[in-house]
Formats: sequence, C-alpha cells, structure tokens
Amino acid sequence: MEEHTSSQKRILIVDDEAPVLMVYRGTLQRIGEGYEIVTAQGGHEALEQARAAPFDLVITDIRMPGMDGIELTRSMRDLNPGAAVIWITAFGCGRVYAECEELSVFRCLDKPVEIVELRRATLEALGADGHERSR
Repeated sequence: MEEHTSSQKRILIVDDEAPVLMVYRGTLQRIGEGYEIVTAQGGHEALEQARAAPFDLVITDIRMPGMDGIELTRSMRDLNPGAAVIWITAFGCGRVYAECEELSVFRCLDKPVEIVELRRATLEALGADGHERSR
C-alpha cells in the first residue's frame, strides 16, 4: 500500500466481490498520481479502514451481505462526515433516491458501471475536475 501524505486524496472502494474491487481499483489507479486507493470487501472491513484514517471519497456497492452500503454510509457520516460518497447498484438508483438525499450521497451509479463514468464521478466528487464539488 502507498504511504499516505497530506497531498494525497484517499479513496475507499467497498464491494463484497473481489473481482469487482480489482476492476474498480485498476480503473481508478489510471486517473493519475496523488490518490491512495484502499479496498474493503464489506461494510465492517470498510469501517475498520475508516477508523484507522479518514477518506476523501467512499465508493460502495449498496447490496452486500452483513452491512449494506446504506448502513455503511450512515456509519461513515458519523466517522468521516466530510467524505464524498458514491453508491453503485444493480437495482436502480431511483429505488434509493430518498436515502441518497438524506445521506448527501454525491452520486449513484447504475451497474454495469462504465469505466469512463466511474472515473468522471470520482474526479468530480474529489473536486479534481476543475469544478467546485457540490452535493
């Protein structure tokens, strides 16, 4: 794992499927230098990572065994209220619209996620696209 410096943006990717984590991580590693990308294979592991050091962005699947992405986001808001959150779901973002609003989720992406879309949403959430981040 890369050593964290204050100039690095920390990104946490959470999904219960290891191959999905590998694809998302590989995709985001290509956005350039200055990002520390950490993965967690579930909500409880993600919270352990967040307790160790805060994240600038959390990208999480919504449906996972144990702790789902919505519950994870609620817990993350207590630990790290300033983190941007991107949800990914195979069940339609419209179904979780109210929760997105309530928890100030930056964006919800429908599966299958296009690589370009994931990169764009990540950069926008981190304010690295040249625009001010808004929720």
